Amino acid sequence: MIQLRDKTLARIRDELLEVGQPPSVHFMKAADADDPFAGDPDAKQRFEALFEVMCLMVMADGKVTDSERDVLRGAVRGLTQHAVRTHHIEKLFDQCAELAEQGLEARLAAVAPTLKEDPALADAAFSLAAALAFADSEIEDSENEVINALAEALELEDDRTTELLNMLEAESE
Repeated sequence: MIQLRDKTLARIRDELLEVGQPPSVHFMKAADADDPFAGDPDAKQRFEALFEVMCLMVMADGKVTDSERDVLRGAVRGLTQHAVRTHHIEKLFDQCAELAEQGLEARLAAVAPTLKEDPALADAAFSLAAALAFADSEIEDSENEVINALAEALELEDDRTTELLNMLEAESE
């Protein structure tokens, strides 16, 4: 079973909280049954951009296993303290799968502006994508391509990506 470390999710969630993000970025408001971000379009936009990056990583090799979907659901639940329900996650996943047909570069170009609005959000997106790639203890070439393309789209410096990857490695021990 692929696992995404709880401490990685907690660290990313706590970093977003620590840097003083507006409450809408916390992704932790009480969930509406149909749309957990109803009434907060900023949170919805940021969450969906972050979610799409995770989806792009899960879909990197062209096939999505049940365990990968489980990891994605677990990551969302960990980040939102279970505010986002399974049916909403599945709905978003299906939307992302359709959008992914536009190609990796097009989708990263679409979500990068939202993610780059705040360095903590960009770091979170990169870290979550890399953590999903590392989750099964091996990185496929297609996953590596997504990591590199994401770093470029987010305009992350090499030193910063190395630092984020080192944190993930330390958390996996």
